[in-house]
Amino acid sequence: MISNLNKHNKIGVRVNTLRRKNFLPTLVVILLLILTILNLVYFTSPDNFLVIFIFFLLLFALFLFTFSLVIGNAKKGFIVSLVLIIFLILRILGVGNIINFVLLTGLGIIALVYENIKK
Repeated sequence: MISNLNKHNKIGVRVNTLRRKNFLPTLVVILLLILTILNLVYFTSPDNFLVIFIFFLLLFALFLFTFSLVIGNAKKGFIVSLVLIIFLILRILGVGNIINFVLLTGLGIIALVYENIKK
């Protein structure tokens, strides 16, 4: 994930720099997930429930890896991904509106705050 390395700049002031581990393998996994989702959408029919389940599973994995890489924390990436997938499932069911999105976002923020307080 991310580790802090304390270094000194040219004038002697300590600077915190961030180093990302496993950036390239994560990027390769993200690109493979994108290609898999595109192939699934292009070559399969959405009539089967199993195809829809696999689509959401792949989309969750894509969101998880992407947000974990962008945010720099796997737990926060998991929470953001879960909120987005639940909202998309609600949209498929016909009850995904702005109120549900705000409520899910609030639950996600509460989960993030609880995770920070628990540390």
